[in-house]
Amino acid sequence: MPKRVNPMAVKANDTYDVFEAARALKVSPATIRNWIKDDLEAMTASKPYLILGSAIREYIRAKKASARRPLKDDQLFCPSCRTGRKPNGMRVTLSAVSPKTDILKGVCEHCNGTATRMISHKQHKALAATFRISTEPDSKA
Repeated sequence: MPKRVNPMAVKANDTYDVFEAARALKVSPATIRNWIKDDLEAMTASKPYLILGSAIREYIRAKKASARRPLKDDQLFCPSCRTGRKPNGMRVTLSAVSPKTDILKGVCEHCNGTATRMISHKQHKALAATFRISTEPDSKA
């Protein structure tokens, strides 16, 4: 079962019952029922409950948007604190993730846990003014 549900797995112009929606989204029928209790728009006058595909898409997108936690320019995301935090001494380590993205890692000033932030190569100069960046040595050497 995926952790994140793809809203495009349902067709916007179709209607789904609880089981069809669950099958299309690869979640359990209980999840769909919980979503209905949590204000997913559904036609509940008679059984089986019917749900518009467009309503499912809107609900999933709204849930994703509300879960986002935008970071300020001087913050990394700390999963222990579940929020943006400044790293200790503004010191971070830069590691390459892909040809276009890197990850900044630091120590959370609040809980001393590992805090991270994904950045693009274009952001290096702007963030170098904020953080004290050191690059991670290659582990191959």
